Amino acid sequence: MIININDKAYNDEMAIDERPMVTSSSALGIMRHQLARNIGIERIKGFLVRFGWEMGVNDAKEALKKNISVKTLIEQGPIVHMKSGHIRGFTHKCAAEFNENDQVVSLHGSGTWIDSYEAVEHVKRLGLSDTQVCHTLIGYSSGFMTTICGQTVLAKEITCVGKGDSVCTWITRTKKEWDSMMEEELSFYQETPIMEELDYTYEQLLEQQSFLTQLTEFQKKLNEEIANGTDIEMITNKVYDNTHIPILVEDKELRTITYAGLSEDLYRELESDMKEHMRKSKSQFLLPIGKKTIKTDRQEKLISPIFVEKKVLGYCSFLYHDGKTHNEEKDYLILDRFANAVSLILLNEKTRFESFERMKGNFLEQILQSHIQPHEIIQRGKYANLDLDKPYYLVAMEYRKTEQSALSMEEEFFLHEQILEVIFEYFSDHRYQNLIGQREGKLVLFMIKQQKDFSIHTAIAELYQFLKKKFPHGEFKLGVSNEGYNIKDAAAYYEEASIALKLTLQKNIVSFDSLGIVGVLINSNNLKGIKMVAKKELGALYQLEDPRNIELLKTLYVFLSNGGKLEQTMSDLALSMSGLRHRIKRIEGLLEKDLRDPEEMHQLLLIIKALIALGELSIE
Repeated sequence: MIININDKAYNDEMAIDERPMVTSSSALGIMRHQLARNIGIERIKGFLVRFGWEMGVNDAKEALKKNISVKTLIEQGPIVHMKSGHIRGFTHKCAAEFNENDQVVSLHGSGTWIDSYEAVEHVKRLGLSDTQVCHTLIGYSSGFMTTICGQTVLAKEITCVGKGDSVCTWITRTKKEWDSMMEEELSFYQETPIMEELDYTYEQLLEQQSFLTQLTEFQKKLNEEIANGTDIEMITNKVYDNTHIPILVEDKELRTITYAGLSEDLYRELESDMKEHMRKSKSQFLLPIGKKTIKTDRQEKLISPIFVEKKVLGYCSFLYHDGKTHNEEKDYLILDRFANAVSLILLNEKTRFESFERMKGNFLEQILQSHIQPHEIIQRGKYANLDLDKPYYLVAMEYRKTEQSALSMEEEFFLHEQILEVIFEYFSDHRYQNLIGQREGKLVLFMIKQQKDFSIHTAIAELYQFLKKKFPHGEFKLGVSNEGYNIKDAAAYYEEASIALKLTLQKNIVSFDSLGIVGVLINSNNLKGIKMVAKKELGALYQLEDPRNIELLKTLYVFLSNGGKLEQTMSDLALSMSGLRHRIKRIEGLLEKDLRDPEEMHQLLLIIKALIALGELSIE
C-alpha cells in the first residue's frame, strides 16, 4: 500500500513570539538531570529559579492584558500556576494590604504545592536532595507576583517532598518585608541571564572536553611508558614534567619510594610537617578506597591509593605548598591514573619477583634431591645471586590452624600462597640470601650465613614474630637444622630440620642441636633398634593403633617434659589433679616402672621423642 500526502496548514492566531508550547514533566526532568550533570547540582538552582521567573513574568503579563484587578490576580495566581501543569493542586492563604491607590503595601502569603513536578522528577532522576528542589516553582511564583504587584515579591520554599518531607510548603513576602532569610535567594535573581548561563555552560563543556582530551593523551603516555619498561622513579618525574605539581609515591607503611618537583630540603621540611600533623591528630592512615585529602598549615596532600590484587600497596600524592589555587577534581583524575600506572608497574615487579622466587624454589628442590653435582649447584646459585659456598641452615616450617580457624582445602591452599608471598617480601626487605620452597606439605627455607655474626636463632625468632603478627589465627612451628658447610649434604640437613619440626610440641621453634642424644640417635638411621627398645620399654603402651594408648603416651610425654611436675602437667593437659594422678598410676602399672626414678624418666622421654621424630608416633 502506498500513501501520498500533500498538505499545508498555518495558524494565523498563533503569535510568532511568546507562543505557548506544550511539553511533558519528564522532558523538563531530563533537562534538569542533564543540567545537573553538566553544570553541577549547585548551579542549577539559580538557573531554574530564573527560568521559572521568566515563565511567571510572561503569564502575569498575559493576565494583566485582561484588565483583571490586582486583588483578583493575587487570588487566582495559584490557579494559573496549576493550569501550567507544574502542580496538581494547592492550598493558599494570603493577607494583602493596599493603599488608597490600590497599590500593594504588604503581602503575606503561604500555602502548599500538591504533587510538584519538580520534586517528583528530581527524586526519580537524582534521588533525595539535602535541600528544597522546587526551584522553577519558586521562580514562577516570584516572577508572577512581582509583575502583578508592581514591586518585588519573593517566594521561599520551606519544606519539600524532594528532600524527604511529606509536603512542599512555601511563603511569599514583599522584598522589603523579608529579613536575612532571603539573602541567598536574592543572589539567584541578581545573577546572569539564562542565555549567559547557557553560554557559560557551553564554555564549561568545551573546557571539560578539552580536559578529557588531555587526560586521554596523558593516559596514552603512561601506557607507553609502562610498555617501555619505565620504573616508578622515571614515570614519577615524567608526570611532574606534565603537571608541574610536586608528586610523592609511598609504600603502605608511608615510607617514601620516590618524589619529584621538590628540592631535598623542601621535601624533608614537608615530610616533617606531615608527620607532626599525623602525630598531633593521632590519626591512623587507613585508606582502603577512594581519595583522601590531608591539610596542615604548611601544605595540602591529595592522596590516591595504589591497589595491586585488591590490596593497598602504597599511595600516590600531589603536594600543594605554595598557596596557589588548584582544581582538586581534575587533579585527582590525573593522580588516579598515575596511581593505576604505578599499580601496573608494581604488579609487573611482583609477578617477576614471585616467578623468580618460585624458580628458586624449584632449584631448592633439585638441591635436596641431590640430582645435580655440587660444583654445578654452586655455579647455578651464582645466576640467582646466591653464594652456595658459604655455610647455611635448613628450616622446615608448618602453619597449624587452630580449631576456631578450620579451613576448607581451597582456603588452606590460598592461605599457604599468602604465607609464601609474605615470606618472599620479608626476606626481600631484610636482604637475606635464601631459597624458599615447599616439600612434603612443609615450607622449606635455605638460609645462607652471610656474616660471621649471623645468628640463625635470632633471625628465625624475628621471622616467627613477624608471621605471628601477620597471621594471628593459627600458629607457626619451625624446625632448624645444624649449620651446614657443604652443599652436597643439604638433604641431610633438611632431615634434621624435619626431625626438629616434629618435636615442636611444647615449643614453636626447635633447633636440631637442642635435641642432644635424640638427634644423634635419629641421625644414625637406627630405626630398627629404636623400635626394639621402644617395644621393650613401653610394653603394652607400644600398641600404637589403640587411641587410648596414644592418649596415655601423650600424658606421659608432657609429664616427663615437665620434669614430673604435676601442676604444670595438669595445666598443659587441662586435667584435674585427680584425673592426672589416675592416669599416672595407670601408666606406671602398664609400664611396671617407677616414674619418680630420674633414670627411668630420662630413658622414657628419649624413646618417645625418638618415635615422634621418626614419625612413628603423633601425639598432637
